Amino acid sequence: MGERSKDSKMDAEALQDWILRQLGAPTWTVELTCDQLRDAIENSRRWFCAKKGMQGFRTTQATSGETSYNLDEIDSDIDTVLNVAFVQPSIDLSVIFAPWTLLEEKIPYDVFSTGATAGLYSSYVQSLQYLDMAKRILSAELDWYQEGRSLYVAPSPNEDRTLIVGAKMNVIHIEKLNERDHDLVKRRSLAEAMKILARVRGKYSSLPGAEGDFSMDATDLREEAREMFETLEEEIIGSGGPMGFMVG
Repeated sequence: MGERSKDSKMDAEALQDWILRQLGAPTWTVELTCDQLRDAIENSRRWFCAKKGMQGFRTTQATSGETSYNLDEIDSDIDTVLNVAFVQPSIDLSVIFAPWTLLEEKIPYDVFSTGATAGLYSSYVQSLQYLDMAKRILSAELDWYQEGRSLYVAPSPNEDRTLIVGAKMNVIHIEKLNERDHDLVKRRSLAEAMKILARVRGKYSSLPGAEGDFSMDATDLREEAREMFETLEEEIIGSGGPMGFMVG
């Protein structure tokens, strides 16, 4: 036997061949077309993307005065935005509004207070809150939300900014998944193929052969596929946690 490759993960083409072997080919005829095999794999990809998915990062330019950005123009593969990081401008004017520099705006506790009253911690928290408010007023810190295929930034940036968009992507490359996720997609693809094959074979209860009629296994295939679907649903929920990363 040949030495096994260090990277045993299959791409879509290799996965089609694996599915056929699992269903008995080439010893037995497997009544599935190439299109049906591709459909089984595509359904599995969509299932994985919907249930777990991969996280990708994209950058875009936020223009001064603009609050709405088309996700398809950033990357049409973006499904759901998870986070947006705003690259800070080189000069942040909010620091001039630090509360300890404005005598009329001093917070109740002095920043350098000490003692058992925890004044230092109260001052520190209030100072951070004050700076946060100043940044928002000056658009040094922005907020965001997604609606449909649009990403909205508020308030409107007062100058051009770079946005780093972290998102769940609606496209995956099977061969780039980690081992656990690759196994989930692989077995789901097999279950999808079994479901299609059960439909094909279920048209007839038996077929003639050289030694007499032989029965079709549509019922067994359908039941096995159903059990696999249930198991895979439990496994993908159990594999929750930080999703994988996809670059590019």
